[in-house]
Amino acid sequence: MERLQEVGTLTRLVEQGLSVALGINATDLAAMEHLTTDGPLTAKELADRLRVSTAASTHIVDRLEKAGHVVRRPHATDRRKILVEPVTESMDRLVGHLHPLLRGVEGLVEALAPRDRDVVEAFLTGVVQIYTDTADSFPRR
Repeated sequence: MERLQEVGTLTRLVEQGLSVALGINATDLAAMEHLTTDGPLTAKELADRLRVSTAASTHIVDRLEKAGHVVRRPHATDRRKILVEPVTESMDRLVGHLHPLLRGVEGLVEALAPRDRDVVEAFLTGVVQIYTDTADSFPRR
């Protein structure tokens, strides 16, 4: 449990550093992470992932667009929808800052025997499910 607490604390410190480096707040950074992971999203899809209202999501997108981190583009097949797309240069900056962390973790994983990787993956999958269930139990904004 102590190590998981440390990872949580250090994750927040890394997020704070990324927020400062990109000139955005923590919520905007979370939005950027979803856009990086999931690709272009609508404001509604982003709201669902961030667990905020669509109005709040629109404000987040407005801030990110003003800061030059995202652009709004028409949906390819549904003219009523607008997709929020990360700007390549911002994604490059984000990945650049995270590269040492990602390479370090990747090195740890590569050093594990395949059987040990399976054990770690099963454990982390369980931790993610517990975190998800806990997050889902809180009221939404």
